[in-house]
Amino acid sequence: MNAIQKFRELSSEDRFKGWPVVGKPELGLKIPYFGQVLNYKLRTPNGVQDYTSIIRQFGWSMCFGLTTNQEVVTLCQWKPGVNQATWEMPPGGIGKISPTASLEEIKEKTQQTYLKETGLGNGEFTYLGHIMIETGKYRGAGPDDHGLKAHLFLATHLSQIQDARDPALNEVMETILVPLDEFPEVLACGDFAEESAVVCAYKALLALGVLRWTKK
Repeated sequence: MNAIQKFRELSSEDRFKGWPVVGKPELGLKIPYFGQVLNYKLRTPNGVQDYTSIIRQFGWSMCFGLTTNQEVVTLCQWKPGVNQATWEMPPGGIGKISPTASLEEIKEKTQQTYLKETGLGNGEFTYLGHIMIETGKYRGAGPDDHGLKAHLFLATHLSQIQDARDPALNEVMETILVPLDEFPEVLACGDFAEESAVVCAYKALLALGVLRWTKK
């Protein structure tokens, strides 16, 4: 039995299905442009315990965008959560989504938001899979979801077809174009650290053949 089979066997056991909910979960404070909190109680071996999860009603996509000049589109952007600049990639939030949104809908929203934010389009978007953001706290777009998915894409042959949108009054951001062959240095420098951007970059560089798995 390999590791994948072992995980799937374990995760299907009753003991991993979760503790029963006591009472009715309650929706709490709203978070602007994000979602809201969900408060609930679970009956655990430690007794009835209070839990809080975060519902992110706004979808999340990360895109490793490569222009026709072989430059990677990145952003230096102030973020309210950390109250400082982070180095990442567009688009990030892609607007409100349904818990049942299909992958095709996610891709379409990603392309639309990417074009709006950067002015770049006419590229080929390839899905690289998804990662789950902080499984201890996030639910996803609805109370019954099982985690927040950050969808990852590789976009190639992007060209400028319109002006990028102007930042909102409460936004601070600047675009940094990175030559593709310099991107491994960006990953190694420690400043490019937002989790979905990092994973997306590694997956994209593997898909492009810039990085390769090695066998010892």
